[in-house]
Amino acid sequence: MKTYVFTTMTVLSIVTAPALRAETLEFLAGSVGGGWYNMAVGLSAVVHDAVPELTLKTVPGGGVSNPSQLNAGIGQLGFVQSIFGVAARNGAGPFEGKPHEDLRMVIGGLADNYLHLVAPANDASTMEDILAGEGKDIGIAPSGSTDEYSFRFAMDEFETSYDKMRGTGKVVHAGYLDLASAFRDGQIDYIFVLLGLPGGMISDAAQGRDLRLVPFPDDLRATLSSKWGYAEQSIPAGTYAGTDTDTPVLTTSTSLYASAAVSDDTIYAITKAICEAPAERLTSIAGSLEGFSCDGAAGDGIVPLHPGAEAYLRGAGYIR
Repeated sequence: MKTYVFTTMTVLSIVTAPALRAETLEFLAGSVGGGWYNMAVGLSAVVHDAVPELTLKTVPGGGVSNPSQLNAGIGQLGFVQSIFGVAARNGAGPFEGKPHEDLRMVIGGLADNYLHLVAPANDASTMEDILAGEGKDIGIAPSGSTDEYSFRFAMDEFETSYDKMRGTGKVVHAGYLDLASAFRDGQIDYIFVLLGLPGGMISDAAQGRDLRLVPFPDDLRATLSSKWGYAEQSIPAGTYAGTDTDTPVLTTSTSLYASAAVSDDTIYAITKAICEAPAERLTSIAGSLEGFSCDGAAGDGIVPLHPGAEAYLRGAGYIR
């Protein structure tokens, strides 16, 4: 385990939690209507209730854009998927050659997010069929999101591309609410998104049109896991109406990150508020937060903890 070193003066200045000045921070989430956006709104309320001096303003973002925004100090707090947090820190993948040295972990392992491929209930197409195009009309989250990058990774493995898919079909990039509406109205027949369970927009899409979840092939799951660090899991039967079997998919973990420029005292207060929030309140914000504990909040040690978060987690006994 990584050893953390603080001077006595630094620890005391944080642990004694001096009065904070009134401050507003931008909280980078995901698309409006998606799980990240709603979770950010809920956690912002938790923080503000515990620390009235702090106001967290939720703004739309994306899994790939958020690390770069935080690194540049454009946003102060934000959600980042584990696969892209490490890639951004190391300057790999979408961040090739651009190590994000001012990116800091605040709370790791908040919630697992599941890739979903949705099809009409009476459509027997496989994932390979759908990504091959052949007249398929599919909706995907906006470019730059983790959802959309995950779709690109899958296209690469199936040796297809947006150009090939658009040759005979339609590819639409839109926010979650618009994708759900387009599926219900028959404007698209498939949806590819990344959501916590249960994903509200999936339930919304099912209103008036029966759907099913398309399983991810075993070889694709194994390949993307080894290349990018996804985890192989399944969406349990019964998560959505009409889904009566477990559906093998891929997951990645949502963590809370910050810009290194945010003060230690501010991040200490935010970390404390979330870690000490009642479990039932967190679960009411998002079902994916059920069972969350700050026991694993220190992350994997690759992305440095923000000193404010580090001080709280050590003082509370989460780092030993």
